Amino acid sequence: MERIGFKGLPRETLEQLKPRLKKLHFPSLKVIFVTDRQGDRSHARYRVFLVGGKHALLTEEAFGPGYGEAGELALAELVQLLRKGGAYNFKEAVLPPDVYAALDEMDEAALRERLLANANPADPGLYAA
Repeated sequence: MERIGFKGLPRETLEQLKPRLKKLHFPSLKVIFVTDRQGDRSHARYRVFLVGGKHALLTEEAFGPGYGEAGELALAELVQLLRKGGAYNFKEAVLPPDVYAALDEMDEAALRERLLANANPADPGLYAA
C-alpha cells in the first residue's frame, strides 16, 4: 500500500495524488473518505483510502473543510476527477479518534480490514464544494 500526501496541505496532496490516479481502474475502485468526526461536516478533515484489487493508497489527512476553503476545493476536485473517470463506489468511514490517530502505525492488512469494515455508502455530492 502506498501512503502519500502532506498533512494539512490539500493542494499539494491532490497534486501528488493525480499521477497515481492514472494507474487505477476507476470502475472497480472503492473510494473511502476517512474521518474521526460524525455529524459535523463543516469541520471535518479527511484522509482518502483508494482500493482496487490488490492496489491500495492512503492519503495523509489533507482534505475537507477542516482545512479551510483549500481543503474543501481539493476534496471537491478529487471527487470530480474520480467520478469523471468512472468511480461510483464512494463510502465514508468514521473512526474513533484514537483509531484514526493510529492509522499510520497499522500494517496494510489491519488498516484495510478496519477501513472496509467501518465504511458505509456515501453520496459523493456531500464532498463537492
